[in-house]
Amino acid sequence: MSVINQMLNDLQQRSPDSGALTAPPIQHTQVQSPIKIVVLTTLCVLIIGWASFYIWQLVGENKALKAEQWSNKVNAAQVIAVATLSSPTVSSATTTPANILPVKVAAIENNVLKVLAEKITPAKPVTANTVPAREVKQQTLQGTHARTNAIVDNGASQVTPVKRAAIIVSSDANVEKNTHSHPHTPAELEHASAAKVKSSLQAKSKPQANTMSVSRRQLSADELAQQKFALAEKALAEKHIAKAENLLEDVLIIKPSDSQARKKLAALWFGRQAYQEAINLLSQGIALNGKDSSLREIQARIYLKQGQAIAALNTLKPLADLKDEQYQIMLANTAQHAQQHEAGIAAYKMLITMYPNKGRWQLGLAVLYDKNSQFSLASKAYKAALKNHDLSISSENFVKQRIQVIAQ
Repeated sequence: MSVINQMLNDLQQRSPDSGALTAPPIQHTQVQSPIKIVVLTTLCVLIIGWASFYIWQLVGENKALKAEQWSNKVNAAQVIAVATLSSPTVSSATTTPANILPVKVAAIENNVLKVLAEKITPAKPVTANTVPAREVKQQTLQGTHARTNAIVDNGASQVTPVKRAAIIVSSDANVEKNTHSHPHTPAELEHASAAKVKSSLQAKSKPQANTMSVSRRQLSADELAQQKFALAEKALAEKHIAKAENLLEDVLIIKPSDSQARKKLAALWFGRQAYQEAINLLSQGIALNGKDSSLREIQARIYLKQGQAIAALNTLKPLADLKDEQYQIMLANTAQHAQQHEAGIAAYKMLITMYPNKGRWQLGLAVLYDKNSQFSLASKAYKAALKNHDLSISSENFVKQRIQVIAQ
């Protein structure tokens, strides 16, 4: 029993240790934050984008540099071609592009200037009997183009299209020198020729763009007023009265002296019974041009429509000496309405002066004399009216009766 108890005790002491040894290890996993992932992804994308942009910029600059170098080489080739064709000592083997391209542009231009200075001679002054410069230039150009075509058509020749263009350019420069009417020094001719060759080459290398310019001309005050007046008449024809009134107001703002627009606008306002506005409008026109009889007639009619005969007569009186039949008739009738017989008598006298053979004016004068108790003058006027024999039967009977009454 003691042995068994001892074994049990040993087992109890070993069981906690073995449990500790056999327990599985606990693993702790760390969870990464999504914000860190987003930030890292953004940084990577930005770095890749910046690197791509930088590489693209480098490629573009490389292409531009290559294009510039190629254009410089082509210009150098053309200048060398001009110098080579101008100088008889240069062999045709040295004019190939493979031999031309490595040459520096500055040295080429110096050689060209030297060759041109040796070949150019001062131009002689042109006399009065020489051929015109335009004809000389045309003849020289025709000869040059013929020689150029002959060289190019020859199969054994090594002339390239670049050389042909250079020949034409140099020929144009020589024609300009030969047709110039004023002599120059060799230095001036050398400078002018070099500048002309450079400008010609640059013009050929850069195409000219067609441009079109559009200019707008501002209308004058009179033209603008005429345009708006025409639009107002069109609006009246289409029965757009409000639009026509606005256009006529614009015309008068632009050109206050336009009496036609003023009369039309006054008539429109009179038609919608805006009498005072029409009178004010006509008064402004009369103040600007007091000799305009038509404005006074319209204003007098508006006054008569309102029953203001004296105001109408005062409007017409300033032009009482005007030799116009309609104006004098209106003045005489208005004077009768206003019981101003003296003004009417003066108007009829003006009508008789203008038309002495019309009996109706003598009759009107006689009636006013009769109303003004000037019977002797009325009798004379009645008799003068009968002498013209242009009165109606009723008017003649009235005249005869009045003559008999006055005689008694």
